[in-house]
Amino acid sequence: MSAELDLAEFLKNGSFFKDPYPFFEKFREIEPVFYSETLGGWLLLKYSDIDMVLRDHDTYSSKGRVLFLLNKLDPAVREKLHLLHSHFSFGLAHSDNPEHRRLRGLLAQAFTPRFMESFKPQITDIVDSVISKLPHRFDLIKDAFVPIPALVVGRLLGSSAEDIPDLIRWAGAINGLYEKGGNIAAENALYAEAMLEEIRTFVIDLVNQRRDLNIAGKLDPNQDVLAGLVAAESDEDSLTESELVSTVVTLFVAGHETTTHLLGNGFVALLKDSKGLEFAKSMPENSIVDEMARFDGSVPRSWRINKKEVEIGGKKIPSGSLILPILASANHDPLIFPNPEVFDITRDTKKHLAFGKGVHVCLGAPLARIEGQEIIKALFKFKPNLHIESEIEDLEWRKDVALRGLLKLPVRS
Repeated sequence: MSAELDLAEFLKNGSFFKDPYPFFEKFREIEPVFYSETLGGWLLLKYSDIDMVLRDHDTYSSKGRVLFLLNKLDPAVREKLHLLHSHFSFGLAHSDNPEHRRLRGLLAQAFTPRFMESFKPQITDIVDSVISKLPHRFDLIKDAFVPIPALVVGRLLGSSAEDIPDLIRWAGAINGLYEKGGNIAAENALYAEAMLEEIRTFVIDLVNQRRDLNIAGKLDPNQDVLAGLVAAESDEDSLTESELVSTVVTLFVAGHETTTHLLGNGFVALLKDSKGLEFAKSMPENSIVDEMARFDGSVPRSWRINKKEVEIGGKKIPSGSLILPILASANHDPLIFPNPEVFDITRDTKKHLAFGKGVHVCLGAPLARIEGQEIIKALFKFKPNLHIESEIEDLEWRKDVALRGLLKLPVRS
């Protein structure tokens, strides 16, 4: 019995994408740390090991984790990936302290509690506008959970509604980098490089508009995130062009498809139990969103590179290895979450790792929670009799180890 052999087989036959949790349950106890040739890294399955790695940013680096995969490509391909290399070399998700602390500090000046509170009515308007117009039968993914996060993040960045198809296409290029086994395909990387050139032009134009307003004394720092970033610039510190582009890409990629699939996965769990659905209508929406994230989150794994040789779970891991903390497995560890396979919106979810942990905890988690809460409220209001139209077993899942989600979710109301 080998975790790596089972994983390779489950990936090959597609059962891992449909339901990875039996695999996690089986090997969490008998082989919780193992090297996977298929994924090119060390998988961690226990909550305690994963929590330790995510907290210890001195030993486990976030810098260079995607570059690790890009460097496996042919040199002739790599030399054409200047923007992609730059994106994964800078920015909040790909940096360590003190660089990470500096970037997060600048972004925190834009993501203030005051800004988030002022932005909430706009989220409500977007959600109600989309949900209220849905027909009797529709695809919950395509018709609601794709456009709503895109519109929200687009509004957050200060872009127009006409830009949304481009933003979705750009995010798809970045999220589509990975092959089924988790490595990066050359053709996907080259396509993402071309999309990053478009993104760079788009971002610099938006930023320059706000800088002109700032010079003229007409900039409202609360109008959008980019305005907040420009208003926070000083002679001592400001984001470079590469950091700005990387930040906007991260905000849209992390704020769009991850939210789409968090909600899609969560609503499968919510809708398949009619009694639970009725009970949920009397519960606070925030508790529902966090249990959705714990039960079947959209980001099943994180990444780290260890700066020195370490020992985890009795396995010695050489310095410079790719380490893959499987967040989805941690969130189903029965030592932390009793009866983890049960979707229970009354449970205490404070320890779930769906949004990460430590200095790299997701900056956009509050936004994802607000979106989720407003969408749940709107669906309960406008579509109170929502049902899944197909059998749960027939639903088709993305063949992707980096982003877990449904391709479609047909429903009727």
